[in-house]
Formats: sequence, structure tokens, C-alpha cells
Amino acid sequence: MGLKNIYKKSLSMALVRAGHDIHHTMPNRNKKKYQVFVFIHTDELIILELTKREVRQ
Repeated sequence: MGLKNIYKKSLSMALVRAGHDIHHTMPNRNKKKYQVFVFIHTDELIILELTKREVRQ
């Protein structure tokens, strides 16, 4: 089971709305006031993540 860290809250919330569960969260090592959202690494998750990036550009 691989895990995928997502650093952007809006992208994490979009993935949750798409039906993906957050595995856990943890504090960002460099910026303590931010959280890192950790999801289980799946092919579908990566496709959704890449799609969201392309839409922003």
C-alpha cells in the first residue's frame, strides 16, 4: 500500500468530494501552520490529481 501526500487543501477537498478517503493528516515539516493530507496511492487518484492541475493552467 503506497501513500500519496497532497499539500494543497483545495485539491485534497476535491479528491474527498470525488469519493477518496483521507488516510491521515500530518503537520507540514517546513511550515508548521499547514497540514499535509495523505491518501492511499491509486491510479484513479493520480489521474484525478493530474486532471485538477491541468484545469488550473
